[in-house]
Amino acid sequence: MNELQKQILNIIQANYPIEAKPFAAIANELGSDEEEIIKQVDLLKDGGLIRRIGAIFSAAHLGYVSTLVAAKVPINRVEEFVVEVNAISGVSHNYGRMHQYNIWFTMTMPGKEYIQARLNQLRSKYGIDDIYSLPAEKMFKIKVDFDLQDNRPDKTIEDISEKKKNSSAKIIPAELSSRQRVLIRELQLDLPVKSEPFADIAEKLQMTVADIVEQVSQWKSQGVIRRFGASVRHNKIGFTANGMVVFAVEPDRIEESGRLLAQYKQVSHCYHRPTAPGWPYNLFAMTHCHSDQELEKLSQEMIQLIKPLQSDILRTSIEYKKTNVKYFVD
Repeated sequence: MNELQKQILNIIQANYPIEAKPFAAIANELGSDEEEIIKQVDLLKDGGLIRRIGAIFSAAHLGYVSTLVAAKVPINRVEEFVVEVNAISGVSHNYGRMHQYNIWFTMTMPGKEYIQARLNQLRSKYGIDDIYSLPAEKMFKIKVDFDLQDNRPDKTIEDISEKKKNSSAKIIPAELSSRQRVLIRELQLDLPVKSEPFADIAEKLQMTVADIVEQVSQWKSQGVIRRFGASVRHNKIGFTANGMVVFAVEPDRIEESGRLLAQYKQVSHCYHRPTAPGWPYNLFAMTHCHSDQELEKLSQEMIQLIKPLQSDILRTSIEYKKTNVKYFVD
């Protein structure tokens, strides 16, 4: 990547301009021109560094329920198990990890009963009892944008705490009109890289670009849209050592420990989750580093910082599926 591409990626991951002409706004910020910015973003997509540009919605705000599922799958059944899990429309992420619980996937559905029914089907079909739903009990951090220049300060513990201080509170789903649901279906697709990326949606839905920009801005401020921008392939931009670092922490120390782990720039997700049989860990930190040595060093630093009862690193061995959740689709 050249320096301009790094600057562009830093902007469009976290601060994609919600404007009629976002690339013109980026060009103005970087002292470039719109045509050049569009050209560079095209190159980044063609090179596979950008997966998608669009909205990441909050499941809870749309009336959906999400969970992380851990499964202990016999090696000789992994392939067929993964194929079946990947075919479930509510599964957006599915990874193989180096642990006896070797398959981990996220599932988002209209209600807990749908999740439970699906997991029961998997348990019954494969004869596997060790499939557990581990929904987030408290979120300390979600920040899935990667600094390509190492010059962007991460959010401080105070910033994260202030933004997420009500993350455990019950979220009342937004009341959505049929047109708004249709708009959500369009915004969760990959936006085109063109001067006015919202124009095609506006024409299709018989709306104005200004109406869409206003609605997206409103949904962002309300938390309905959790993030709007580019999703990148972190392995392709240098973050090749990825692991779920997990900790068993005393219940009265989870809050403090989660806030401390959330300070690390390398941590993209940090959650308090329930334990399960053979799984004593209740604090999760998804961590992205440039090397295994960096990941190991960082995990040891975390251990020294929060002093858990137990800890482990579940290194990612393979990515089976990674996409955004599709809401309000058949």
